[in-house]
Amino acid sequence: MEFQVNRSVVVLLIAFMIPSVYLKAQEYEPSVQDTSAQQTYVQGKGFHLGLYIGAYWANRGTAYIYDGYGFDQNGQRNSFGNSILYNQIVNVYGGNNGGTDYIAQLLNVNHGDWYFNEQDMPINLKYTTTYLVGLNMRYQINKKAGILLNINGTKLVVNGKFTISSTAGNSGGFQNSQPTVNQFTIVGAEQRLMFQLGYQRIIGNNEKLNLLVEAGVNFSLAKAQKNQAVLNSSNPNNSQNNITIDLMSIYHQPPYNYYSAKYLIGGGIGAIGGIGMHLTINPRYTIQLLYSPSYDRIGIGYNPKFKLQHGVGLRVYYNMS
Repeated sequence: MEFQVNRSVVVLLIAFMIPSVYLKAQEYEPSVQDTSAQQTYVQGKGFHLGLYIGAYWANRGTAYIYDGYGFDQNGQRNSFGNSILYNQIVNVYGGNNGGTDYIAQLLNVNHGDWYFNEQDMPINLKYTTTYLVGLNMRYQINKKAGILLNINGTKLVVNGKFTISSTAGNSGGFQNSQPTVNQFTIVGAEQRLMFQLGYQRIIGNNEKLNLLVEAGVNFSLAKAQKNQAVLNSSNPNNSQNNITIDLMSIYHQPPYNYYSAKYLIGGGIGAIGGIGMHLTINPRYTIQLLYSPSYDRIGIGYNPKFKLQHGVGLRVYYNMS
């Protein structure tokens, strides 16, 4: 299952929303208080097409799948000794299988003068703040109520740290040497696509600016795209020995590929809410500034659970009726 957050959609939608003809005249109805010349504005009914642009804060609850442990054939988290990161650092790049010790070259020490323990594994992985864009549609039932159908997408980045310790000198042996702790980065990338169906209510009677609330259901698709361990030398003169380990490629090899589809891509359902300000520009355009939390079960990882996510953004509607 493939999906991409196409940034060109934003440009196409903005172009679509610029009308090529003059705006229709505002709809009016006679005022109850003055049936002669005085008239009041009536909110347009029908379909409204919109663009959403904002910021997204993902809960760190699913970030652990990028920590380098991986999973075994029983669907359980690997032990440290069987973890993907340990195998790559110690056996593949560390020369334990008789090959070249690229880790020693990176740290500028002899083979055997460095170690990687369970305490060195990545911890406290979290998603960074990112964008959220989408195509939003509303069917305006009346001037107060509307039915929402939103399609929003985002690309998430995960960051964490792990360490490798080495002796201070090159003579070997740790008993009389003060170890040096070298810190490196583990990163991940993930895409999410959200389909939302909800109800929106405008609160207030001002012709221009009012409060709005909304609620509904949220179906999300998530896919892990990248997982890498990045080992860069702290010595700029030793940069040619920098190492990037593609952990994601391991999931396509036995025995890890057995559960890769289940844990790296999946769907989930949750609830969305929203509160913000609703500004009517004219009969064609409305702008909404919105805080929109969601309570979702993101369907990736070993044991997905419901967690709270947050979003803040700007939504612009164009009245198509």
